[in-house]
Amino acid sequence: MRKRRPGLTPLKLIALGPRASADAQAETRIGRVWPLIVGPVLVRHTRLLRVRNRTLVMGCWKLEAMVSLRQSAEATWPQVQARLERLLGLKLQKLEVVPCDPPEARTPQAPIADPLAAVLRKYRALRNQGWTPKPK
Repeated sequence: MRKRRPGLTPLKLIALGPRASADAQAETRIGRVWPLIVGPVLVRHTRLLRVRNRTLVMGCWKLEAMVSLRQSAEATWPQVQARLERLLGLKLQKLEVVPCDPPEARTPQAPIADPLAAVLRKYRALRNQGWTPKPK
């Protein structure tokens, strides 16, 4: 069994109560491995919505597939539950499948050709705006 290392906790999680903080941390951890949890077929039609009170809430935007997805989720929940416990150490009690909107399409950003040149241009622009003193 893997030991958890103590780490930094984001401020937004500290402001939440202990239960909400645990749910938010579980949601973040599940979101990172979502394709491993649901598999390659369902990852194209579902997304993680939230984790609340030890319940995994999964959204699906294919309304015609909702009934079969709910039946499949009910049948495979023990295996998914075991996978979550084995991979992440999370003990969730149930899975809900609800309708949701499809995710927004992300526009791919072009990689920066020379990151150092981009940083230098930014600093020069800031210096020209009077943000940094000019060298004497």
